[in-house]
Amino acid sequence: MKNKYLLFVFSLLILSQIGRSQSSEISESFKKKVAESASKLKAFECYDLDPLSLNATIVWSEDKTQLAVIMKVNLLHGWHIYSYVPKTQPYITSELQLNLPEGISKIENWIKPLDEPYDDGVYIYHGELVFVQYCQVNNISDGVLTCGIYYQTCDLNKCYPPEEKKINLNPKKFL
Repeated sequence: MKNKYLLFVFSLLILSQIGRSQSSEISESFKKKVAESASKLKAFECYDLDPLSLNATIVWSEDKTQLAVIMKVNLLHGWHIYSYVPKTQPYITSELQLNLPEGISKIENWIKPLDEPYDDGVYIYHGELVFVQYCQVNNISDGVLTCGIYYQTCDLNKCYPPEEKKINLNPKKFL
């Protein structure tokens, strides 16, 4: 009985690893297609009263089993957002948001640009930023995908209150 139980547990472990490795394999050709799309995605203009703009798109793999959500953030020159803030600091760490429709699930975590050390253990982003989230598609539904960012923008003299920007995308429209 004990051997059957161990065999069952071992089989489940193997099957979970097989499913995980298949779903997380992203082809180099798909990564290249995503990189090209990210470079073509236009960033909107920013203004002093709204120093961050957000744009987003979806790119599908050739076989339609995966998609990539690309978010492009543009920050006005001289402004930044926070990629990491220690608990001892008063700033707000940026949070990437993603709500997926049924049948679509995340593969690993967001791919983020390199951040820069700022002051007292704080890290920031500035300029034009690209964030990518690869997803596994089990079925293509009519649902809407929502992506966005929760952030606090600051320059050398002031910080604005935290804000959230979101974009709704219909994955089917990008097929």
